[in-house]
Amino acid sequence: MTGETNLSTLFSTSWELSASAEVLAPAERLYTLVSDVTRMGEWSPECTGGEWISGEPGRVGSRFHGHNKVGEQTWTTECEVVSAEHPHRFTWVVLASPADREILTWSFEIESNGASSRLTQRHRMRSVPPPLRATLEKAGPERAPEVLQRRREMLQEGIRRTVARLKAAAENS
Repeated sequence: MTGETNLSTLFSTSWELSASAEVLAPAERLYTLVSDVTRMGEWSPECTGGEWISGEPGRVGSRFHGHNKVGEQTWTTECEVVSAEHPHRFTWVVLASPADREILTWSFEIESNGASSRLTQRHRMRSVPPPLRATLEKAGPERAPEVLQRRREMLQEGIRRTVARLKAAAENS
């Protein structure tokens, strides 16, 4: 198998990652936290925050910039809210590929249990987005699978930590 074939196969990689926690807080409180992208840097180990750039904040169709940092690498993404079902679901897509607006989807889901709630954060990748493709190409066919696996593990751990920090924030407010 050639290096080109290996990378081509990797580019079609997809995944869905998630983490959940039972939170001693009402769904409304959690929804207020997760739908405020300007505060995400308080909880996420990768996202340092965001700002609304168009539309009414938190509404379907509104867009925001998300600022991210891993190590010394920083980048900004443009995102669009695709679901805002107060107080149960807040979902956005990263506009990483003009050909496929839903290549990267992030969401928070909240199931109310009265005074407590179940919070789940999900991340779905339908195929490798262009910036990660460039990283894999730079790594070459021998190292690319390891780089992709490390990225997946980093995202999964980040999701777990984000949910834990949101739980703590909601329970202590």
